[in-house]
Amino acid sequence: MIKINNLTVAFDANVVLNDINTTFDVGKVHGIVGLNGAGKSTFFNTLSGQLRPNTGTIIFNEITLLSKHISFLETNNFFYSRITGNEYLNLFVQTNLEFNLTALQTYFNLPLNELIEGYSTGMRKKLALLAILKQDNPILILDEPFNGLDMETNKVVELIIIKLQQKQKTVFISSHIIAPLLHVCDYIHYLHQGTIVKSYPKTSFGTIENDLFAQLQLDAQMVINNAI
Repeated sequence: MIKINNLTVAFDANVVLNDINTTFDVGKVHGIVGLNGAGKSTFFNTLSGQLRPNTGTIIFNEITLLSKHISFLETNNFFYSRITGNEYLNLFVQTNLEFNLTALQTYFNLPLNELIEGYSTGMRKKLALLAILKQDNPILILDEPFNGLDMETNKVVELIIIKLQQKQKTVFISSHIIAPLLHVCDYIHYLHQGTIVKSYPKTSFGTIENDLFAQLQLDAQMVINNAI
């Protein structure tokens, strides 16, 4: 189990994560949803150890969660300049003994011998995903993994996430599009104004969109009715 106690992250007077207390089952896929500014990226950066919280603890199976437990696919990954895709992948030690680059390359179709500077957004996303799949960490954080990908690769990524769950990995995933999360998640957690206000099992996924967008829809409809 991953247990979060009294987690708060603030930047000066701006409180981004506000006293989060929750638990996550391990070996499951957890979607994190929320409107812009809800704190999703800050939550992932804190979970991964890139940000230090002002208060609170994160416990993984009775010990403090450490960065070595986690593989993190960021929304925009950093790449060194003047290196090829293959050189980037070689920076990561392969601890996942089942990782088969040749097989995955069939679907990702990346020019691994070319410089990353020439890659599109989607190609960079696929390269970064290959790098974290090469590792065998128990927790994976995927921040907007479908962003910039074509439909075919989106489906491949969905199947990869399902496979990770079958291997008892714990996966945290965000997406600005709800549909992929409904396909792959065991639970979806609603982050609102810096705290997780509700967690949904699969049987309650049908209520998520209404909870997320009900007030937004009312406000937007009023503006649209008076503007168009």
